[in-house]
Amino acid sequence: MSDLKQVYFFHGLESGPVGTKSKYLGEHFDVVALDFQGMEIWERLERAAEMTEGLRDLVVVGSSYGGLLTALLYSQHPERFRGYVLMAPALYLDAANKIERMPENAVVIHGVHDEKVPIEAVRTFCEGFGLEIEEVEDEHRLHGSLERMVEAVREVVG
Repeated sequence: MSDLKQVYFFHGLESGPVGTKSKYLGEHFDVVALDFQGMEIWERLERAAEMTEGLRDLVVVGSSYGGLLTALLYSQHPERFRGYVLMAPALYLDAANKIERMPENAVVIHGVHDEKVPIEAVRTFCEGFGLEIEEVEDEHRLHGSLERMVEAVREVVG
């Protein structure tokens, strides 16, 4: 285990709190993986806001729909965060229009072979906040980029 603080993991629509990314993160950090299965984005946001109330220095990894959730939570409560890593974030959905800010140290990783979340839309969205996305030779699940995810968390932690 690392001596780093906890890392929160927000899963996507098709996975759960104990999927591949969460398990891999757990080999390197103390992971808190909230269960959002069956919830739409606003219900997820309400639950995440409740579960992180009063916290500071959060580091969150958000995957796909969980990446959208992470960005929405940060936009509403930036004081809670140290930073975040978004893995193929669903920033093309209408809910992304509610995101007003992203942290300067945000890391956004997206597979160039992603067939679920359009990389062009995520690239354009992030450019609007002065962020470049890190494009990797991978598909939507980003299972070939797990080590890069861990490195990105370490970068955010500083």
